[in-house]
Amino acid sequence: MRKLAFAALLPALLAASQLPADATVVQVQMVNNTEYGIDFSLQMANYVHGEMVNRMFLGQEQTRQIDYIPILLGQGSVTPFARYSITPPNYGLDAISLNMRMRYTWNGGYNWDYQELGMLSKLFGVPHECDMHAAGPISDGQTVLLDLRKAGFWPYLLSEVLPNGDSCTFYLSVNYGPVLWGETRAAPGAASPGLRDVPGVGRAMTGAELARADPALHAQLDEDYLRATGIDLRAVRARNQAAGSGPAAP
Repeated sequence: MRKLAFAALLPALLAASQLPADATVVQVQMVNNTEYGIDFSLQMANYVHGEMVNRMFLGQEQTRQIDYIPILLGQGSVTPFARYSITPPNYGLDAISLNMRMRYTWNGGYNWDYQELGMLSKLFGVPHECDMHAAGPISDGQTVLLDLRKAGFWPYLLSEVLPNGDSCTFYLSVNYGPVLWGETRAAPGAASPGLRDVPGVGRAMTGAELARADPALHAQLDEDYLRATGIDLRAVRARNQAAGSGPAAP
């Protein structure tokens, strides 16, 4: 099995000194809670005035490098931690993209069947983003858990679970989607059949929205984060709400 690529091996687009002095460095880890193995390219970067600053990736650096051999197995397998700098509010967006090839079934002919999945394309090439400051403080060393799993109202979702108790949940669609840098091996496609009419499908759901749309999934993300870090996000949300720096605890 190939080793995962580490963000430390990828030079930053801009020198660290060009990031704001109060940028926060967090740990980022991805967990695959589907039953299937994947090869994937997950990219994160600060999106500042049309430029990708402080690039970080998990898995393959670019979508064109995705292969047919899973580098992340299913049923709770995780990547090593990477480090990512979160910039202060109003400096730029915390952008993210995920493309992957899922090995989902043995077809009986001594071959595997595969499905390519990605995040939905957005108008005007705007990247998907998650506001990591909106719901309260995030401190150095805390963990952002990227949780890939199957859900009741759509087969596969990627949730960016934040240490301030909030989350951003993205729908995944058939075929590769947009990237933050590099090129995909397939043109971004429209939403998968059955997904086109879901309200808000082209943007991330906040934690509060997810709690209303799918309370069971929201609770499961809390449990996943507790298992991964030992931190109860329900208590974090309650503290932030009491301090006036976050949303009400669901």
